[in-house]
Amino acid sequence: MENNFFDHKRKYPRKSFKKPVSYVCRGFTEVAPGVEIGEGGLSFESEMALAENDQMVINFFVPGGEFFSLRATIRSQMKKGNGAVVYGISFNDVELSLKRQIRAYVARISANSSH
Repeated sequence: MENNFFDHKRKYPRKSFKKPVSYVCRGFTEVAPGVEIGEGGLSFESEMALAENDQMVINFFVPGGEFFSLRATIRSQMKKGNGAVVYGISFNDVELSLKRQIRAYVARISANSSH
């Protein structure tokens, strides 16, 4: 079972998402490694100094789905020993069809990891 500090705040389940994401926040842009994803948001790792409640645009591709470009808000952060930070973000507005694609991806990952 995954042990993650974001779990207690989550409305939707998340699963591993080791795919690149890019974001624009406060005029800066970066391509960063994803950590987890769910219908309501995702987490990624970065060395960039960001703050909770910062607004951003996050871009990513869901395997078997579409390219997403969504407005999001930083909700949490956890410092890692290597100087990087794992940021948890929530999507501000997501169309139902896009949520379904993320839900389907999470379900596929869940089904594959239970074997």
